Amino acid sequence: MKRLQDKVAIVTGAGSGTGMGAVIARVFAEEGATVVVTANANRQENMDRLVAEITAKGQRASAAVLDVTRQDQWAAVVADTIDRHGRIDILINNAGTPGPRDGSWDKATAEDFHHVIDVNLNSQFYGIKAVAPQMERQGGGAIVNISSAAGIIVFPDVPPGYSASKGASRHLTKAAAVDFARRGIRVNGIYPGLIDTPMATHFTEDPEMLEGLLRGIPIGRVGTSEEIARAALFLASDEASYVIGAELVVDGGLTII
Repeated sequence: MKRLQDKVAIVTGAGSGTGMGAVIARVFAEEGATVVVTANANRQENMDRLVAEITAKGQRASAAVLDVTRQDQWAAVVADTIDRHGRIDILINNAGTPGPRDGSWDKATAEDFHHVIDVNLNSQFYGIKAVAPQMERQGGGAIVNISSAAGIIVFPDVPPGYSASKGASRHLTKAAAVDFARRGIRVNGIYPGLIDTPMATHFTEDPEMLEGLLRGIPIGRVGTSEEIARAALFLASDEASYVIGAELVVDGGLTII
């Protein structure tokens, strides 16, 4: 039996078609899940291509427009998912933004800060609040919040909103894990390091910058979205039935030196 057979999973931030959300959706569908991929309205075309790719393999997927900073849209996506599929077993809170490319405090604005907090942190709160009642009614579920190595250690020249949001996500995950554990809902976090995604091109396409970054990663290479997806698969599956509030760090050793 496949590891997510007959499960229904919502994956946010799947609109790039090549980033972590899209790869998580592909891996989950391969493992038997019905996947609802979500992204902002301007990513509809990418989502449609991803769904067509998955369903062409005989797997199950659909797309839903979701601005993760809007609670009304969360409510609509959850209601539509229940109408279509009858349940919600898994939520992957993957949507995120790095904020302005110039990470200096001198150039940071309140608007930038609040936007990053809203996308990276508040959206996870909204998502948990939206899916938890249905998960509890059906006897349980699994929620995985994608944070960052920047939620564990501090990096220079990172926008203050990014550092703050990822650190707060870490504690939001633990707080939710404690409160929902006895309701059958497992909440865990993944903390990626430098991963080869569209969001990281600022680092990976600059040879000099990349060389400097790799010197601080013991494994000596950039990670892949597939490696994050496999971590999410474990936490979402019944194999992690006794795992709550965990910090699954997938960073090649970045945070240990």
